[in-house]
Amino acid sequence: MNGPFSMRQEGPATEHIRHGEVRIAASPDACFSTILGSCVATILWDPERGVGGMNHLLLPPRALATPREQGPEVNLLELLINGVVAAGAERQRLRAKIFGGARMLDGRGSTGDANVAFVEGFLREEGIACVAASTGGRQARRLRAWPAFGRVQQLRLRERDAARLALETGTKADGARKLSGVELL
Repeated sequence: MNGPFSMRQEGPATEHIRHGEVRIAASPDACFSTILGSCVATILWDPERGVGGMNHLLLPPRALATPREQGPEVNLLELLINGVVAAGAERQRLRAKIFGGARMLDGRGSTGDANVAFVEGFLREEGIACVAASTGGRQARRLRAWPAFGRVQQLRLRERDAARLALETGTKADGARKLSGVELL
């Protein structure tokens, strides 16, 4: 794919993360990508050990009182934390960045808002600092992350670009409104 929304890189292949997946990396060359609408991706890393990981989650359409009452979503965050620690990170040094949670459909309530609140609450309960976030809005996002360093490149997508990327990666992505550029966080 070429064009202004292309996020190709030279070097090792980028591994795409789909909904419900977690990946861990201890290599500085490891690069993960994902496409987010109302879903949320969490990047977690230990800045001293150079170990990190990323997940991609979406809450089911149910309202529960606390993050601990959720099922598989808690597991995705626990798998991320435990995987990064098992790869050599020190739990007390873990840092997080969160992305996604867009309002992709008009109507009452927002699945994206609920997803963001869930992840923020979980990180708070676990005592993990969220040092950056790009959440909400009405645009889908495409991310590339180098989790060993906590480095993330974000591209906000137009509706047609989000749909084309979803077809190319096999990921369901709801439409967004406009292309606003690349951000490094």
